[in-house]
Amino acid sequence: MRIIAGKHKGLKLETFEVGNIRPTLDRAREGIFNKIQFDVPNSECLDLFGGTGAISLELLSRGASKVTIVDVSFDSCKLIQKNFEKAKESLNLIKMDYMQALEFLKKDRFDMIFLDPPFASDYAKNAIIKIMQEKMLKDGGMIIFEHSFVGEYFDKNFLDQCGLKLIDSKKYGTVAVDFFKEFRCEL
Repeated sequence: MRIIAGKHKGLKLETFEVGNIRPTLDRAREGIFNKIQFDVPNSECLDLFGGTGAISLELLSRGASKVTIVDVSFDSCKLIQKNFEKAKESLNLIKMDYMQALEFLKKDRFDMIFLDPPFASDYAKNAIIKIMQEKMLKDGGMIIFEHSFVGEYFDKNFLDQCGLKLIDSKKYGTVAVDFFKEFRCEL
């Protein structure tokens, strides 16, 4: 696993040898960043399920001004710290359950929030509800959600109730990435 572009392009990252952590594939990361490349410079981002830290380092490599990473796993936090040291980047890591972290960060506003929770969990739905209740997205901000391509994860009513609109969806093998923006009615 390597950083794809920017000041850390080509930097090889440490990964988990075994376990149930599933880092975002290079191909999927490349697709995500092709979509958001012009939104990244000077952005403030939240990586809610940090894993290896690859998404966060890619953001910083491409010019994000601030990235906050959340992960509850001791092993993930250790690996994230190792990868940030390797990149010589300062780390803003919160070792906390994702819902506790959202409560802790509820006064913060982000340009982008990345959600890559364990598949077959309701973590993304719970996180989105909290993010939208607390108005954690800046104007024009987006939620980027990586999930299993198998099955439906939200119904249209849920998105409407949360005030979100699906603006794009990409598939990479068995993984899909959806891009949501806040829907605001202009009268």
